[in-house]
Amino acid sequence: MRETLVAWAGDCRVRGEVDLGDGRLSDEVNEGDLLTFFGVTLEAIEDGHEVAVDELEVERRELHLIEVEGRQGDPGRRLRTIVEPVRLEIGPFRVTGNLHRSPAAQPLAALTRHQRFVPVTDAYLDLLDGSRPTRSLPVLLVNRELVRKSEPLAQIAVWADDAAAAAATDATQASASPA
Repeated sequence: MRETLVAWAGDCRVRGEVDLGDGRLSDEVNEGDLLTFFGVTLEAIEDGHEVAVDELEVERRELHLIEVEGRQGDPGRRLRTIVEPVRLEIGPFRVTGNLHRSPAAQPLAALTRHQRFVPVTDAYLDLLDGSRPTRSLPVLLVNRELVRKSEPLAQIAVWADDAAAAAATDATQASASPA
């Protein structure tokens, strides 16, 4: 099945159709060494010029980031995790969002796993030079091998489901309180 995929290399944005299976996108892109795009548009980061290509094979190690749209995988396979707010620098990009780890794992353990691409949720993506507006993405896959700087943004980790419950409670209380 072909799906539109947007990925970022160090010098361009790659947008095209890729053949993907039914599993989680992170599992799909972590397998193999090449990702083949069809009907590709390459947009230069530096000046925005675009080039169209019918087919392009990209080595996954060259991709810095991959945007995730709507593919969350099997909910039955999800594990309880601790959310770690973090800021990452990867090539010309800055990503701010949440890494996830098991309660028994060390802080920033997601950056030491064997998988090349790790998910960052509630992500904000911008260029280090500030030349493009910040983009907000629900999930962004980050090539952990290319991360050159990581900065934890919280002193105390938060349980992922506790944070969601607290946010829902706050929203409910805010809408129920008289103005």
